[in-house]
Amino acid sequence: GSFERLDSDSAVLWSHPHVSPQLKITRAHIKHIQFGDNKALEKTKIHSSKITLVNGDGLSGDLIGLKNRMLTVNTWHGGEIQIKQSAIKSLIPGFTTLKTLYEGPKNIRNWVFYDASSGKLIKELESDSNASQIEAKTRQVNAAQGTWRFNNMSLEAKYSQARVGRQFKEIPTLARFDFDVEWSSYMNLYVNFLSDRLDSYSTGNSYCLRLNTSYAYLYRYTRRNGVGGGRNIGSNVRINLNELGNRARISIRIDRSKNIIALYINEKFFKKWEDAQQDEIPDEAKGLLFTSMSSNSVAINNISMSEWNGTLPNGNKTTTGNGVEDFVFFINEDSISGNLLGIQGGNITFKTSFAKLPIPLKNISQINLARPTESMSTPKGSVRAVLKGNKGSLTGKISDWKDGKITLTSPLFKKASFDENAFERIEFKY
Repeated sequence: GSFERLDSDSAVLWSHPHVSPQLKITRAHIKHIQFGDNKALEKTKIHSSKITLVNGDGLSGDLIGLKNRMLTVNTWHGGEIQIKQSAIKSLIPGFTTLKTLYEGPKNIRNWVFYDASSGKLIKELESDSNASQIEAKTRQVNAAQGTWRFNNMSLEAKYSQARVGRQFKEIPTLARFDFDVEWSSYMNLYVNFLSDRLDSYSTGNSYCLRLNTSYAYLYRYTRRNGVGGGRNIGSNVRINLNELGNRARISIRIDRSKNIIALYINEKFFKKWEDAQQDEIPDEAKGLLFTSMSSNSVAINNISMSEWNGTLPNGNKTTTGNGVEDFVFFINEDSISGNLLGIQGGNITFKTSFAKLPIPLKNISQINLARPTESMSTPKGSVRAVLKGNKGSLTGKISDWKDGKITLTSPLFKKASFDENAFERIEFKY
């Protein structure tokens, strides 16, 4: 059925075409409300900054500033939102002078899908394809049995050997591929990059990151005289992804001039590989390919390809801070502890034991805030509103829900109203 409204005692009024009058469901008997599929809104956008709250919630937005211990971010789904500084666990500013060359997927026009059950390839559409053609391709992809599916700007699979990928017009010499991944009990994912084939992970020219919940490996595949072959590059790295709660942000960073590939997970450096054989990648190898190697469900979204500054860590340096002071982690892997006083005009004001410093946000990888001294308990009657596409969640009390708007109040942020189309579900668990 469909949600109609909350009545005065917070019961849900629910409509069903074969039930009259409306159903009234008491709040205590509701586990969650799952939203049906909605068409992607034109105003939907990928934001530059990511905020993680002390209660485990988080969201993305465009950073406006921090003043009087209130952080202000602008979001497509809730406008300007003000969050208490004491409620913030970490902040990734996202300010950069480097170009982002791709963000998505917003639709599947340029994506190629391989159906593992039939062996068929669903190719990209022409650049001038219209909305009805894109919708028809989406229906074809989602009806196939052995391939990835497209849902709310997310690529989802539950078939082994299912593949999805796309070619880019240009890839910089210093480049990075970033994406969010979410999985069920186990993940085994192959990520080919600088690839000249989208129908196979092993028979063309490419690098391939083999990523499972325990280890990451790097392979180099080369095709010569019509024959493909692969070799392992360097050693593997142990990662234990299940400690991250079945979701992670993966970043593959490439220096093509030096044949260096680096792996970051949730902005933390894990491994650098250097391809000593110096095999040259063909000019046409500009593809990105995802292959699910497990029948467990996996979802990928927030994919981006951008320029990279080439900076790598020089050694074992502190990356988290002690929790007593605020902590700034720079893109060159340096760090500093002290007190975050404010953010304005692309700079932060940061007080240390020796000086008050203005620091450009473009030089900062992440800010970890000191652990709060005040209580952050969740008020009774709160709900958890989960954003679509693994983009975070917000916990608060529903003060109003009508006309497609959900208004939340919380001790962590000021009262704010959100477009209900931004949410995947509302959990009634507090």
